[in-house]
Amino acid sequence: MEKIAIVTDSLSDIPEDLIKTYGIFVVPLTINIDGKSYKDGVDIEKEEFYKLLREGKMPTTTQASPVEFMEVFEDLLKSFDYVIAIILTSKFSGTYQSAVIARDMVDKNRIEVIDSRHFTLGNGMLVLKAAKMAVEGASKEEIVSTVYETIPRIRGIMVFDSLDYLYRGGRLSRTQSIIGGILNVKPILTNEDGELKVIDKVRGQKKAIRWIIDYMKNTGIDFAEREVGLIHTDKEEFLNEIEAALRSELGITRFIRSQAGCGIGTHAGPDAAGVFFEEK
Repeated sequence: MEKIAIVTDSLSDIPEDLIKTYGIFVVPLTINIDGKSYKDGVDIEKEEFYKLLREGKMPTTTQASPVEFMEVFEDLLKSFDYVIAIILTSKFSGTYQSAVIARDMVDKNRIEVIDSRHFTLGNGMLVLKAAKMAVEGASKEEIVSTVYETIPRIRGIMVFDSLDYLYRGGRLSRTQSIIGGILNVKPILTNEDGELKVIDKVRGQKKAIRWIIDYMKNTGIDFAEREVGLIHTDKEEFLNEIEAALRSELGITRFIRSQAGCGIGTHAGPDAAGVFFEEK
């Protein structure tokens, strides 16, 4: 049986217990705050990071470098037959390109690098699917094929308090970001082929949850048998309300719950939450 290592970046926001369970290897991005640099998920705790964010600090992120990926790839190929790296959307960060450069320098034949076209748990759910298949003994070709087939089926709905962080980080235009400044208006965003798009706005958390439920109902999916990803930046009470509504109205019982790391938190701000699922 082939030994296959699954690699991702820290912006996949996979819960730590699942990273350990499935033996996933995570390459961290760098977070820069007040002239200091930290490895996402390594050198700074989420609690400390969000405290700084709420105090008005404006961090930036730096993509993982080719050298960092090279070190990981070279090390893994000593004990694995193949490496499959599933990286956040290339439209959000240069991290994917760093992984491609590293692959070309280490071993093109034994390393596959996939642009997931997603970020946070959208990417994380693809990584988890690949990691589960690897543990169950699937071949490299089967895993890669399944990931590519699944990419267009992953849907993410994200509710923000403010779009200022996305604007300052260059991920939204000023025009798109303005609606987030209106009192109690919650912008709703989704991922379209690797880019964030504002698709609606509602007033207040309860209407935001109603919007999510209605959107998911309109897909026609029987969610009772599906696993759904839930994520928040620093607003767990909001996530709990979303989960309760999903349980009662859609019969969902299986969740992947996560708090976004510093990388996603830098761009989303401290009061965002999201729901991720796979369509038919």
